[in-house]
Amino acid sequence: MSTLADLDQRFADRHQAWETALDRIELDLIRAERSVDSPALLGELTTWHQPEDYGPIPSSLRPRAEDILARQQQVLRTLGERLGRTAQRQAVVDGVTAISAGAQPGAVYVDVSA
Repeated sequence: MSTLADLDQRFADRHQAWETALDRIELDLIRAERSVDSPALLGELTTWHQPEDYGPIPSSLRPRAEDILARQQQVLRTLGERLGRTAQRQAVVDGVTAISAGAQPGAVYVDVSA
């Protein structure tokens, strides 16, 4: 039979476990945010899985978890946009390389004013 003190201790332990988990996630997020402008700062991110024995996140930590999630989503959007621009630039470079490496010399520029 659990006493009130046992329940309080289990809640405190669960709260501390979730705070530690959020700290780790937020540290990876901070590194990811910084790497958007300086990719060399990223390093290796850790894979995180919700431990089964933590139970649900305490309601007092929910606002922090939601803030972390919103920041993660922003980083993903920013990285997606940059990846798209990088792919476009790479396609241009690949096109120029293909033309430059072609066996048949030909016009590289088209006079669109004629």
